[in-house]
Parts: sequence; structure tokens; C-alpha cells
Amino acid sequence: MTTQSTHTVAMIGAGPASIYAAEVLAKAGHRVVMLNRDIKPGGLAEFGIYPTKYKMKRGLRRYFDRVLSHDNITYLGNVSVGQEADVSLEELRELGFDALVVAVGAQGTKWLGLPGEDAEACFHAKDLVYHYNGLPPFSEREFPVGQDVVVVGMGNVCLDIVHWMVCERQVRSVTAVARRGPGERAFTDKEFKLVSQALDTEALRAEFDGISEVLSAVGQDPEALHQEYLRYIEEPLESPSETSLKMRFLRSPARVEVDASGRVTGLTCEKTRLKPPGEKGRVGVERTGEFETLACDTVVFAIGDAIEPTLGLPLSPAWSGEFATVPEPWEAHPDRPRYMVYNPQTETPIWDTFVVGWARKASDGLVGKARADAVQGCDEILGYLQGAFAERPSEVRPAEDVVQGLDQMLRERNVRLVGYDEVKYLDELAAREAESRGLVEYKFATRAEMFQKLDEEPSA
Repeated sequence: MTTQSTHTVAMIGAGPASIYAAEVLAKAGHRVVMLNRDIKPGGLAEFGIYPTKYKMKRGLRRYFDRVLSHDNITYLGNVSVGQEADVSLEELRELGFDALVVAVGAQGTKWLGLPGEDAEACFHAKDLVYHYNGLPPFSEREFPVGQDVVVVGMGNVCLDIVHWMVCERQVRSVTAVARRGPGERAFTDKEFKLVSQALDTEALRAEFDGISEVLSAVGQDPEALHQEYLRYIEEPLESPSETSLKMRFLRSPARVEVDASGRVTGLTCEKTRLKPPGEKGRVGVERTGEFETLACDTVVFAIGDAIEPTLGLPLSPAWSGEFATVPEPWEAHPDRPRYMVYNPQTETPIWDTFVVGWARKASDGLVGKARADAVQGCDEILGYLQGAFAERPSEVRPAEDVVQGLDQMLRERNVRLVGYDEVKYLDELAAREAESRGLVEYKFATRAEMFQKLDEEPSA
């Protein structure tokens, strides 16, 4: 039996933050319509976690399935939302949605603005992650990765790219480049174990010898750090590989070197040095004016992501990589909720529009943090719907009328909607395909293939 809904909420996106927020709102009795750019839900939990982490993905899929099967949640895949998309935020308001929750993650691409970074063999880590995780249209693209790859970054995404280069692409060499020192690494031991056997130990020794004075100058022990990086070199790789993994620290990318034919030949970095910890206890970094070029034929930037600016929401005046919000808790400032989008020009909240998860703060934490942020954000969303703020939904339309109006609008625009029952059918077909091929998992690589499967008559 369907639970009586009080309000109708449009949930933009279908990743972890979206699904966890939808669960809270649906259990509170509200009707949630989830609009997903992709055909299948899951977001980075489906298309961002390394492909061979089957147990983690299956656990999340089971949980997400329970949420998306709730009577109060309507899933609509293959629907883009934005200024020049299938439907705009303003049109959703006009249809009668009482609140809009933007939970699209960090779909924008963050670059450093370096000369040469637009070369063919320069990639953003996000695009490669989507590619090897089978997310259309990235799964359909060719990525001309060479034999000597540099990955800029020192977090878990960087190591995921290294993992793929070592075990799947099996390139000749992959070099992780960090602006800070070995003690400021952001990756976890769990991820480092997966690639440690590929470490070029001689190159690592030489690297530590070269930066030991800089480390000692800020009270760090170079030899202890060096031993930390050697802890897991006996851990076997997922696949035998001859790839050489190198690590270069205290290097700030300055430009990508490109030859006359447009091919990448190297990454020029400015050397940096560490500064003693500041008031917050974090070691600082400063440039030295000395440059070095690392020879390579491919550069991958694993430097985090940015929010998607085409949704039509105001961006933070301080940094365009975030939507404009106010950081204070709404209990302290009822007129300035922190999960509600804020218009800096009018200095007022956009009362019906909220952001949660990576859409609120790009690349901040993993699935657990996205869940916590979504659940906390729902306190404000529910507060707004219940009249806790200066404004609240005025005319509340019946949920079915709102849902039917959206369905009619999208069909009139020839949008091929994909419901959750169809998603589960695709999952069944993919499982059969995996079994027939002797694979642990199989994914349809293109939208066209998925639509073809959906349009075929199911076999008896």
C-alpha cells in the first residue's frame, strides 16, 4: 500500500547522496521523483569505485535497490536537468514540485589551466574512471593512453588510475606526481597495497635521497617515511605486470610539453619545498623557481572535481567550483540555511532548492560522508516543507498530478524514460551475459545497446 505523501520532491541525480536523501524523505511520507542523467542509478558508487571491488559494489547495490523500490520513490533514468537539457529547474517548479534537491555529485571537470593540457593525451581522471567502469558515453570513447604515464595527484583516485595503468593497461611506466611531500599523502593504505609491488624501489630510494633535506627541515624523518612506502611491496598485484611505478614529490605542474605534431612529450614541474606547520597544524608548501621536466607521453589529472555549472544555479562568488550556499547551520541562522542554495545578488536563499553531497562540496569524502551529508541536509528539507523557515511551499498539488505532468512533458519532448523496473531488467540481462561469458560482471557499454535490449520482447 502506498504511503500518503504530503509533498512532492524532485531529486536531481541518483548517486549515494541522492539515494540516501530520497530514503529519508520517502520514509517521512513525501513523494520523491528521482531524475538521473544516466540510465542506471548509483552514481560514483556504481561508476566510480574500482571495477574489481565486487563485494563493496554488490552491498551498495542491494541497499540502493531496497531504497529505490520504495512506493514513494519514482525513478526516471535518461533525463538530463539544466538550462539546455530535457527539463530545467524552473520547469520543475512550474510543474508543482514543492522542493528541488540537487544531488548530482561533482559532474564538472576541474583543470589546472596549464599550457598544453588540452593535448589529446591529457585526460581528467574522472573521465577515465567512467570509461573503465562502463558508463556511457565515456565507455564508448577511445583514450589514447601511451606507455609512459604521469598522474598528477596523491589521493585514492590517483591510485585507482595507477591501479588501472598497472594491472589493466600494463603501460611501461606510471609516475604519481605530488605538489607536497610523502608525509602529506591523501591515499589510504588499502589502495596503496594494490599497487605497491609495482614500485620501482631504486627510483623511490633516489627520490627520498633527493628530498631528505627538505623533509628534515620541517621535522619529518625521511628514512621513516621511506620505510612506510615500502611496507607493502610483497603484496601481489591483481594481475602480473611489468609496469614500473615511480613517485615524485614536491613537484607542482607548470605546463604540459607538446611537440609540433601535438603529441605529449613531458610534464614540466616547478620544484617546491615544505614550510613548517601553520596554526592549523598543516605543513605548508612554497615554490622554489626551479623547474624539471618529467618525460612522458600521457598526463592524467587526478586533482578532484567541480560541480556542474549548467544547472542554472548561482555559483559561489569566492570559488566557482561550488554552488552558492551559506556555511552556518540553519538553527543558528533560520534565514540562511546552509543546504539551501543562496543567491548572492539578492542576498536571499532560493527557498525551495537544496544541494547535498558532492553537489554541495565537490570531491568531499566517500560514500559514508555523502550519506551523512544527505541525511543532515534532509533536516533542512523537511524543516522547509513543514514550515520551519520564513517561507514554505504555498500551493501543494497532488503528487500524482505533478508526476503525470512531468511524464507528459518529457514524452512530448521525445525523452526515452527508463523506469526502475527497466533498470532491474537490464541488470538481469547483464547477469545472464556475464554467466555465459564466464565473467564476474558484465555491463552494456552503450546507451543504444541498452535501449535495444529494453525494446526487445522479453523471451518467454
